[in-house]
Amino acid sequence: MSYSIDLGQWNSIFAVPSAVVDKHIKLASEAQLKVLLYILRHSGEAVDAETMERSLGVSADEIRNAVDFWTERGLVKDSGTVLSPAEGASATSDVKAAPAESEAKAEEPKKRTALSRAVRPDSAFVSRLLAEDKSLVGLLEEAQSVMGKPLSSGDTATLVMLYDSFGLPCDVIAMLLNYTSSIGSANMRTVERIGTNWADNGVLTRDDAEREIARMTASRNAWKNVSQLIGLHNAGNPTNAQMTNADRWLNIWGFNDDMIVEAYERTVNKKGEFSMSYMNGILKKWYEKRIFSLETLKEEETAETAKKAKKSTSSKGSVFSADGASFDISDYEKQSLFDD
Repeated sequence: MSYSIDLGQWNSIFAVPSAVVDKHIKLASEAQLKVLLYILRHSGEAVDAETMERSLGVSADEIRNAVDFWTERGLVKDSGTVLSPAEGASATSDVKAAPAESEAKAEEPKKRTALSRAVRPDSAFVSRLLAEDKSLVGLLEEAQSVMGKPLSSGDTATLVMLYDSFGLPCDVIAMLLNYTSSIGSANMRTVERIGTNWADNGVLTRDDAEREIARMTASRNAWKNVSQLIGLHNAGNPTNAQMTNADRWLNIWGFNDDMIVEAYERTVNKKGEFSMSYMNGILKKWYEKRIFSLETLKEEETAETAKKAKKSTSSKGSVFSADGASFDISDYEKQSLFDD
């Protein structure tokens, strides 16, 4: 007689690394967890994206994102055509930095140097840094929440690059993420562009970031006002040049609405189209002459016109020929009769 226990569905089980729950479940999306579980279930088998797409009901892009996510964390190995659990990824596997390196980091903070060109870290470095730096894990969680979608491997690498290579603290990067979201540009391209600019200009503390965000907000509002005044509706996100010039015209030079419109109309009348540089030249000239109202501008131009009229109608040193043509006597006297 033989005996057995029927465990039903538990008769067939597979191991899931504890690190999935201990370290990564907060960041992992539903699709990312589905893909990992499918790969673990079919350990030792050739698993391709098309099969997973049919079985899991997720898109090819979501599968690619998930594979990158788990590859970065050292749990999946991608050989290009076959996916499998990474070597050493067992039920008790974990990602840990070498003790010597971890201790050295605790004793002396790493000196960070802003780079002129972005260098994204590889997946192995990202995994190691995430394992040893909880603040960075928190940043990625917030980034995922702010952007409203799972982070791709490229998104993660960009944030790690801003943190580790460019030296922006996690709280400063979080402020940047929330700022880009507030202006409707919560994408990693904008985050990277502004973040590297902050690093180059020494915006490295919360106070620095608050001041910079206030300045950028003022510049955006300035361009919004200018674009409405000159009729550029639905212009989209302003460029740096547009924000810089508008901020100068309104917030630094202090021109009112009437002067902005006047400068714009003169620009279009002269150039036949809107030219930011030409309009800036007009306003710069008025600023240097301390002309800040249409009344002052009219008085200045009236005086200038009278001055030119007086000079042109002056008869000093001039005679007229029989046919009405004029010439300057002083110029004539300077000429020699013997000149060729």
